[in-house]
Amino acid sequence: MAEGVEPASRRAPRALVFDSGLGGLSVLAEIRRLRPDVEIVYAADDAAFPYGKLSEPALVARV
Repeated sequence: MAEGVEPASRRAPRALVFDSGLGGLSVLAEIRRLRPDVEIVYAADDAAFPYGKLSEPALVARV
C-alpha cells in the first residue's frame, strides 16, 4: 500500500448532499445529527432552481 494512504475500511464514511435550492441544509443538519462520524461533501446549486422544470438533457448537462 502507498505510504500515507489509509485503507477504505478505516476511513470515515463519506456522503454527498446535493442541494438544488430547497431543503438541502435541513437534510445536511439531520445527517450530521444522526451520523456525526460521516464526512459530508455539500454541493449547492440554486441558480437553476427549480430542477423539475428542466428537460432531461438540460438537467444532465447542468449536473
